Amino acid sequence: MTINQRHTALVLMFCFLLNAPLLFAQDKVKPPKLFSEFSEMQVTLTGPWNTIKRNKKKDARYPVQLTYTGADGASHTIDVEATLRGITRRRICDFPPLKLHFDKKAMKGTEFRGNKSLKLVTYCDTSSKYEQYYIKEFLTYRIYNLITEFSFRARPMMIEYVDSEKSKKKSITRFGFLIEDADDVAKRNDVKELEIPSAPYRDLEPVSTSQLSLFQYMIGNLDWAATSGPKEDKCCHNARLIGAGEDVDPKYAIPYDFDSSGLVNTHYAAPPDGLRVRNIRQRLYRGFCVRNNELPQTIAQFNELKPEIIALFQDNKHLSDYMREDAIDYIEGFYKIINNPKKLKKEITDKCRGRK
Repeated sequence: MTINQRHTALVLMFCFLLNAPLLFAQDKVKPPKLFSEFSEMQVTLTGPWNTIKRNKKKDARYPVQLTYTGADGASHTIDVEATLRGITRRRICDFPPLKLHFDKKAMKGTEFRGNKSLKLVTYCDTSSKYEQYYIKEFLTYRIYNLITEFSFRARPMMIEYVDSEKSKKKSITRFGFLIEDADDVAKRNDVKELEIPSAPYRDLEPVSTSQLSLFQYMIGNLDWAATSGPKEDKCCHNARLIGAGEDVDPKYAIPYDFDSSGLVNTHYAAPPDGLRVRNIRQRLYRGFCVRNNELPQTIAQFNELKPEIIALFQDNKHLSDYMREDAIDYIEGFYKIINNPKKLKKEITDKCRGRK
């Protein structure tokens, strides 16, 4: 080796050593967390699906492999466990909704880091009609994300379900989504999840409660409660409470589970007993009268967000033309009410609950 060659080699080695820390640091860059974005993930779930469908009444844990394409473009496979969840869908669906359980230590450095368990909205039945339901339900979560940060984020996925018990490994691919954990919603908003049986409506934060009530009216949902629930030890019904503390005001109600809404319009949903409502498409305002003062501000916000809300449905590639038009027409019906003073008074402010 000549003197010039040795000199060049030394220079190259010096440059490598100088940049090595940067190169190694780049290798350790963490991918974005699961709910930090809303891009659609490509996922394969391999598990004993036939056994799970046969045992929908059992609360067992099943081993499942989750393979996904990460932000780095590479394929990653992680071992998780699945349990069945839900009430109505668990009963009527051929394929029930699931909860996925993660090994938090094993998730370090992945998109799934920080999660112990997550709810997965599945396809319910092989019919395309059912898939349309849950595409609309996902978009309903996105509507509320536009309205407030006090909302559950959802991550859309095209999921291939492979049955590990079948030798030919037949699969079905359907739309689905994971729902953010309530504890993470609380952390994002610098509060914590509250484990309390109930909360007086006057303890709920005024602006977010007005947003919640008008949103539920927009989507035609009556299957919720923000102050109490069916379980004596935990609030609420299709909503979770977060706040600074159990004895500290204000508190925030975070809604979820919208498949009984008029917007999603599942064929199996029915209005709750005791309400004078013909069907789930008929809206009924269930907000509290004490929050009527916040309504003008909330209505102004909803009007400002209308183009973005409509765009969620216009731009979604999975919705059929019929479902897209039906959803937009239903939302337009809401805007005709809130922007007509007579209809606003008759259908909303005069229908509020509680003492004024």
